[in-house]
Amino acid sequence: MLLRLFTWHIPRVKLLGIKHLSSTSSYFGPPRFVEGVLEEEHREARAWLSRFNVSSIPKNICEVTFSRASGPGGQNVNKVNSKATLRIHTKDFLPLLPKILHPKILSSRYYADKSKSLVLQGDESRSQGANTAICYKKLHALVVEAGRSTIRGETPQAQVERVKALQKHGNEMRLRAKRTHGNKKAARKGGSKKPSY
Repeated sequence: MLLRLFTWHIPRVKLLGIKHLSSTSSYFGPPRFVEGVLEEEHREARAWLSRFNVSSIPKNICEVTFSRASGPGGQNVNKVNSKATLRIHTKDFLPLLPKILHPKILSSRYYADKSKSLVLQGDESRSQGANTAICYKKLHALVVEAGRSTIRGETPQAQVERVKALQKHGNEMRLRAKRTHGNKKAARKGGSKKPSY
């Protein structure tokens, strides 16, 4: 039965376009990203982040509620619902952000796993409007911080050229060492090879 099952799977594997299934095959390994595509992703994310500001956050996907604050503030704290709580569902917010930022946003302290949303609070001021603005500023700061810690900075052209020059020099040194080693081996065998450097 096992033999029959195994032989039945081979044609299906061939149909999928897999030539062989050896242990050294990288077919089942992790996906490899082409450097150009990854760099393009970083470039797009950098451009998006430079345009992103507090006013870019769509208010229609945010839910703001008010409650009584705690702490200093006198009678105002006890009587007025001045504390603002901003809730934004990740299913609505994450599609607006570059994908490269998603893991950092989902691992932030503002992410509520149970409701799958970001919850930010502001109670620093005595007014509802100011506390709402504080919530939006915190959300903006969260996205900017996620971008700074995730998106690679643009490499200056001078540094790129310096790295290329160092790689070229290293390659020349390696070839010279190989030639010298080859000449030594040839001399041991009795051949007389002139050094070519």
